[in-house]
Amino acid sequence: MSLNYFFKPRAIAVVGASSNRQKIGRQIFDNIIKGGYEGKIYPINLTSRSIANRLAYSSLSELPRMEFKSMLVVIAIPAPLVIDEIKKCAKLGIKNIIIISAGFRESGAAGKRLEKKNISLAAKYQLNILGPNCLGMINTFEGINTTFASAKKQIGNIAFLSQSGAIGSAALDWLKNKNINFGYFVSLGNKAVMTENDILEQISRDSRIDLIVAYLEEIQSGQELMTIISRIAKRKPVAILKSGQSDLGRKIALSHTGSLAGSQEVIKTGLQRAGAIWLDNLEDLFNLLGLFQKNLWQNKKNQDIYVVSNAGGPAVLTVDEISRQQLNLGGNFDLLGDADAKRYQSTLKKLLINPRVNNVLVILTPQNVTQPLETAQVLVSLNKKYPHKLIMASFLGGPAVTDAKKLLEKNNVPVFDYPEEAILSFKKIIDYKNNYQSIIPYKPLTKKSRTKINSGDYLKSLAWLKKYGIKTVRTTKYSAKTKYQYPVVLKAVGPNFLHKSEKGAVITNLSNAKELKLAAKKLNGKYKKLFVQSTNYLVVQPQIEQKQEIIVGFKRDKSFGPILMLGLGGIYTEIFKEVVLITSDLNYQRAQQMIKSLKIYPLLSGARNQASYDVRGLAQILLKLAKLANEHPEVKELDINPVFLQAKQSLAADVRIII
Repeated sequence: MSLNYFFKPRAIAVVGASSNRQKIGRQIFDNIIKGGYEGKIYPINLTSRSIANRLAYSSLSELPRMEFKSMLVVIAIPAPLVIDEIKKCAKLGIKNIIIISAGFRESGAAGKRLEKKNISLAAKYQLNILGPNCLGMINTFEGINTTFASAKKQIGNIAFLSQSGAIGSAALDWLKNKNINFGYFVSLGNKAVMTENDILEQISRDSRIDLIVAYLEEIQSGQELMTIISRIAKRKPVAILKSGQSDLGRKIALSHTGSLAGSQEVIKTGLQRAGAIWLDNLEDLFNLLGLFQKNLWQNKKNQDIYVVSNAGGPAVLTVDEISRQQLNLGGNFDLLGDADAKRYQSTLKKLLINPRVNNVLVILTPQNVTQPLETAQVLVSLNKKYPHKLIMASFLGGPAVTDAKKLLEKNNVPVFDYPEEAILSFKKIIDYKNNYQSIIPYKPLTKKSRTKINSGDYLKSLAWLKKYGIKTVRTTKYSAKTKYQYPVVLKAVGPNFLHKSEKGAVITNLSNAKELKLAAKKLNGKYKKLFVQSTNYLVVQPQIEQKQEIIVGFKRDKSFGPILMLGLGGIYTEIFKEVVLITSDLNYQRAQQMIKSLKIYPLLSGARNQASYDVRGLAQILLKLAKLANEHPEVKELDINPVFLQAKQSLAADVRIII
């Protein structure tokens, strides 16, 4: 369904508009009028005949005949009454609806049933429904404010989506005191029908929008979101703050991959793959909005940071943060504690006239002769003179710098409470600048194998690895009659031995038949009850020396699909948790990048003249595992732990497959 008339309606009706100014419906109605909307506005109220000096109607069906499909209806009445209004909309041919009303899924079982009815009606009549339980929508280009929060009318180049009405209203209030304006604000609410995916698709086409920021609490269609963002991010930045971190998934995971690839890590992996700027908290979100200025993110000039300060301590901490973020320090200029506004001005003029200087962070601490307000005026003047250069400020302190910070904010000079915040936000912009042109559009790989993996049997699991070209350590079921080449390893395997080391179910370095027989007797006695099940048994493998143990695997996320994991393997997997994640749309280059991002990569590549390991073979294992993950949706989790990485080959030594 098109959202053109949702964002650019020719008429707006407010169901629940009231003569009582305290009612939400009246506040929304007043905001639509104050916003300067030039289309027709209709108040709908059962009893009132006039609201805000405008003719009121008792029902949508009483409105003058018009093109109802071009109308937007805002509903702000008790939840049980909403269904009838949606039915009226459907009957009249109204397609675009905002449900402000609360009392749906978020309120319990009865509300959940009401929400399901909304979803059913939307599907049946192809309705665009925002909400329920949302703050509404603002489109400053059209002068539309359908929220019950006051907001600036000035047109801007930022779109802000929020699943939380409270955070959305806080952002609107925060923006009032800044010289930062937005084009769109959309409160998603319960996302019963319209989701962030629908909104992003629409507003991404608007060339007037240069930055999209979203606060999300849940993501239902992660792969679709990745697809959309990866298209947008090649043209304009998309920043995401995702809340709702939970360890619940880790507690019920059966594999190392499942336990280490928590929900938040998976979401972060997926969104960063799509090219989104990942925000860690609300501070990150507001700092990014404060730093963002039109076209500055497109500036490919020198990215060094120059620090100008009147205090040595904060300057040193700032330089430390620049180093931690692997950014370049262009220069550090200590003006000393007696620096007045003129000294700041003189230094900054000399810096900014240099074509190589594009990014300056000005730090000020209030001391005896410091002039915070006058120094702020200097920055405002220079910011106007050099609009294509980035001047950031961090004025440390309380009342002494309050007026100066307000002046900077009003004049579009990014100002931060602490200099480290400026560096962290700058880093996010720089990373996006350097990478956005190389973003590869994401496409889910949905090819399915005709044959399903329907058994977690150990030897059959190894056979599946071999089928995909992953070499394995020679493994046979234990038999006292079989002659083995020693030394060997004896393992208990099966559904009850997912964590073998913890159970003491692995015995290594068995050098002859007698030792093997005694080891088998020990395990058979210890796990006699478990070996009654045919899927639990003993296997023998050759003892492998001179190897590095690595873990590879994948977890199938219900929203983001298969996420591959690579890390330090063997008994150290859960101890050090040295792992990296990646989406399953893998190619050889990305597989190599994944391996190189490991902290232990210098060891794998032969640091300090040590022998290197089969890194290319490891990359091939990742590619083959990705293929298996994409072709077998029935597999929930899979671990190969360890992979024995040697100088000339990589061998899978152990596997667990969770169906």
